[in-house]
Amino acid sequence: MQMISANEYQTSERFYALPKILFESDYYKEMRLDTKVAYSVLKDRLALSLKNNWIDEAGYIYLMYSNSKLMEILSCSKSTLLRIKKQLNEYGLIREVQQSTSKSGNLANRIYLGQLQDDPTVRNVENAGDSSFETRGVSNLDQGGVKKTLGGSQIETRGVSVSAPNDTELSDTELSDTKLIISEDEEEKAIQNPEEKNQDSLSRKVDKVTKYDKDYIWDLVYDQLLKENLSPSVADYAMIHFDNRYQYALENMKFARSSEMVAEYVFNGIMSEWNQAVRKQQAKGVI
Repeated sequence: MQMISANEYQTSERFYALPKILFESDYYKEMRLDTKVAYSVLKDRLALSLKNNWIDEAGYIYLMYSNSKLMEILSCSKSTLLRIKKQLNEYGLIREVQQSTSKSGNLANRIYLGQLQDDPTVRNVENAGDSSFETRGVSNLDQGGVKKTLGGSQIETRGVSVSAPNDTELSDTELSDTKLIISEDEEEKAIQNPEEKNQDSLSRKVDKVTKYDKDYIWDLVYDQLLKENLSPSVADYAMIHFDNRYQYALENMKFARSSEMVAEYVFNGIMSEWNQAVRKQQAKGVI
């Protein structure tokens, strides 16, 4: 190990700023470390959003990343990402807004970050007051002169110019980082296997089931698998059937009243697939 000398302490290295309140406040005492780090990383990315002028008509800055891009940024699995999102939402620190689809596919959700609070009473108030905001759709991504609907009101949009010092270097704004407005369908092709690619053109047949709901259902099913005493590695393996079972659920549950009902249906299907696989292995004498 090469130790750091006093002269080398001040360097040109770039760092993520971890808000001290996340570690010093009792309010965030139970928050997982990876969730705290994820919030800090995403907040750092707001500097790039400013340069891209990703500011809505109400003046709120937002991120625009698909799950696959967030997994790359945070170096985590999908199950870990969804758990992080879930906990950030519980603390009122993240809101996702679905956007209308484009010709090339589904646009990545808008991601809004919440301000850190040191008052435990704020948590319940924020979660209750913003519940409708979480699933409200946003259309028309033009940056100026277009009326958009958000929160039930139409506002004439204007371009917003913001200048503030930050430690995000120019390299963060290169083409690789500014391609974030492409469809998630296009972005995830690089990590999909042939079976998954066949799911890209699936039509939604269940009312009120959005792309964000699919992630929510995935999370519910995965958590339930863990509650059935499956190890995380086994649960990850079992979830390879999720997309097929999710598609089947959408095609056969046209009158599903909630995402939870769809999740239960998908869970039962995955457990059936898993039990069949176990029986086959037992018959072969493998286990």
